[in-house]
Amino acid sequence: MIVPAIFVNPGQLQANVQSAAQSLGADVAHINFDVGSDVMGCDSIFFKIVLTDEASHPARLRFVAQHVSLTLMNQLRTDENGVHAYFNFRSQSEVASTTDPGWAYVTRQ
Repeated sequence: MIVPAIFVNPGQLQANVQSAAQSLGADVAHINFDVGSDVMGCDSIFFKIVLTDEASHPARLRFVAQHVSLTLMNQLRTDENGVHAYFNFRSQSEVASTTDPGWAYVTRQ
């Protein structure tokens, strides 16, 4: 089985995601991700992105979601690495009210 280069070094992938998150500024509270295959069997990375409540406001959400998605795809070079990227967004308020452990994170101080 051929593994995409982006998945070979999990520590580097984590560092690259963190670097991208920091470049996105105050709109992003946290980014979590999993790697695996999508329903078609393609190598994929699945992002769970927690946005601040301000960034989740309907007037800003479309712009912020596009900006975050494109930044992650460009910095991780997902297309060049043959990896499909999937994005799920929630606000800090939504995450605070859920018990889903997949969305848990430690808030920034």
